[in-house]
Amino acid sequence: MKKTYLALVAFVASLFAMHPALAALPAGAEAAVTGYQTDTLQMFGLVIAAGIAIWAIRKLGQKFGWL
Repeated sequence: MKKTYLALVAFVASLFAMHPALAALPAGAEAAVTGYQTDTLQMFGLVIAAGIAIWAIRKLGQKFGWL
């Protein structure tokens, strides 16, 4: 148990010790990354919305006896 606790403490400490390396990006690369982030966020939103819609249709179908 003690080894697991020490390993967990060491892992958390290593997370705080790491800092990402920041470098200046060219304007084109920065715009591409920003565009990718926007597209990815929209895609995840659509996937979540589709999942909720499927769940709601299944629930409605179960309530009305369609399924």
